Amino acid sequence: MKRCFSCFKEYGDNFDVCPHCGSVYDTKPVEPIHLIPGTLLADRYIIGTAVGSGGFGIVYKAWDAKLETIVAVKEFFVSRLMTRAEGLKNVIVNKKSQTEYEYRKERFLAEARNMAKFGAHRSIPNVFEFFEENNTAYIVMELLQGTALNDYIAQNGKNDDIDFALLVANEVGNALKSLHENNIIHRDVAPDNIFICTGKDIRIKLMDLGAAKLADSTDEVIDIILKPGYSPTEQYDNSKNIGPWTDIYALGATLYMMITGIKPDESTNRKINDTVLPPNAINPNISENLSNTIMKAMAVEKHLRFKSIDEFLSAINGERKIIPLAKEKRRRKFKRFSGILAACIAIAIVSTIVGSTFKTKKEEQNLKDASISVWFSVPEGSSEEDAMKSVIDDFKTKFKNVKVEYKAIPESEYKQALIEAAENNSLPNLFESTDLPDEVTDKAVNLDNVLKSQQYKECLFLDQYNNYYSDKKKVPLGIEVPMAYVITSGNTSIDYSQDYFKDMSDFGAEANVSVDNRYSNLLKENFDITNLSKKEEFLDGEKNTSAVLLSSSMIINEVRALKYEKKYVYCDSSSLKCKFTYEWSVGKASKDEQRASEMLLSWMLGNDYQRKLMVNSGSTNQIPEIPVNKECFETKAKYLNNLKPILDIHKHFVFNKEDK
Repeated sequence: MKRCFSCFKEYGDNFDVCPHCGSVYDTKPVEPIHLIPGTLLADRYIIGTAVGSGGFGIVYKAWDAKLETIVAVKEFFVSRLMTRAEGLKNVIVNKKSQTEYEYRKERFLAEARNMAKFGAHRSIPNVFEFFEENNTAYIVMELLQGTALNDYIAQNGKNDDIDFALLVANEVGNALKSLHENNIIHRDVAPDNIFICTGKDIRIKLMDLGAAKLADSTDEVIDIILKPGYSPTEQYDNSKNIGPWTDIYALGATLYMMITGIKPDESTNRKINDTVLPPNAINPNISENLSNTIMKAMAVEKHLRFKSIDEFLSAINGERKIIPLAKEKRRRKFKRFSGILAACIAIAIVSTIVGSTFKTKKEEQNLKDASISVWFSVPEGSSEEDAMKSVIDDFKTKFKNVKVEYKAIPESEYKQALIEAAENNSLPNLFESTDLPDEVTDKAVNLDNVLKSQQYKECLFLDQYNNYYSDKKKVPLGIEVPMAYVITSGNTSIDYSQDYFKDMSDFGAEANVSVDNRYSNLLKENFDITNLSKKEEFLDGEKNTSAVLLSSSMIINEVRALKYEKKYVYCDSSSLKCKFTYEWSVGKASKDEQRASEMLLSWMLGNDYQRKLMVNSGSTNQIPEIPVNKECFETKAKYLNNLKPILDIHKHFVFNKEDK
């Protein structure tokens, strides 16, 4: 007798096609890396066809020979870390990825342990067993029949059955309640992780606990899990700030999508300009209280959301009256204002001097009516224009009496445009001044007011500002550092696993080292770069003959685009000479225009704005400059693997006086 590897029913040996479901007996796997149907695991589970795959695993239908029932088997498989030769069982792990492989596998098994704790819960899939085999790991769980919520929404669009949407929210909410009671945060609630089971009665399952973590985890390594439209801002900024409020936002956004048919805008965009309409403005069948509940759950500021899943569930079920979010914000603002006013009165009574100081500080933040122009260069393919527009829009929202017009000029045309503007005495009020000639920057103003700002004080490296800028006519938003790029696979590769180097000899006598002549001044200040190859011998993606390129952090995007595997290596020196870059200047203008321009430049030094300009500006077209703002610098370095090593060496960076 044969057993079908699709429906798992038995049939005669004389058949090549299953008479029950029509599947061919010896069908090959859909992908070469999949296990061959018929493979036996743990002397018990007969693997069938693969029914799904994702970033961290492959899911197979399988036959439990012991209990004689169909189950699902999820195999730990991350394609960028491991592979499998066609027809074999064991996976092959890249040696250089061994550490990450072990970490990911442990997270995979942690998912199994998390799910196993809640096996009796009707809304969490039941895990029967998990084990390691074939140099990887497996989770055996119940096989669910039905459809994922995202597919259901795609097929049906807006769901006018509010009761069904509330059923889904209640079932998922109850699952989250159990997780939260055990101090576990799901972190990835979204329609693709909610499964609608078909059968005698509808059951809802919350899937994928692979992203779950303990709310009080002290792990230094914490994956950033993002689902645009469903992930709140704290998951972008700092995953250590997550809590029950994180899952509440995601569940509120999922309910919003179900009853309106519209996925909410990304939370980071909402933080800048919130255009998300209340659900009852889209679907009039939604009650005002339910609409207010969903908007409260989706509040951008986490302190405005519900404190617990219980509060959220009681609100969507009509047991609590929820006021509009805008009204709640006004109430809170009034309370804060009342508290501040009372404190100010008390302070004024104690000391009129302090009161006068407070008044002066407040006046400094007020700008008079002004119209200013901002010019900056935009490299081809860069997302810098969108980032700058976001910063400028934020500034105009704060200072409504200041009009700002910006001009994004292609990088190839920028220098000439500024030279002509300087010749005509028509420089813009605020302009990017990196590598501009003296004939332009000589006409800029002294930036003492910017150097006194609070944002300036929040920056790293700028304590060396006076050693670098004698005339104080430029303020840098970023830095660049010398570094090496190493090819680690292919004909020209070398075996180099360290994050740092002292000099060229560290790469070995046989390594062919190239130098990037575009940054020759910076490199000559730090290294002996005589008798080295040209950069083209490294950067030629097809015929490269050099395994190491000595260059600048400014070409990280250029190297990242190369297809071969590479490593980013930094110089560990007690005195590493670096360079300020992404510089800005203010043109001569009226007092009010100049003050507004200085204020905007100060804002660009702040964490929120450097994050937009230099961290959140796009994964493939990331602005390469390393930010000077301390918090933003640490964020960018921490969450971009190729920058992490500089966290340990940045105290050794030295910025010499600008060459004229």
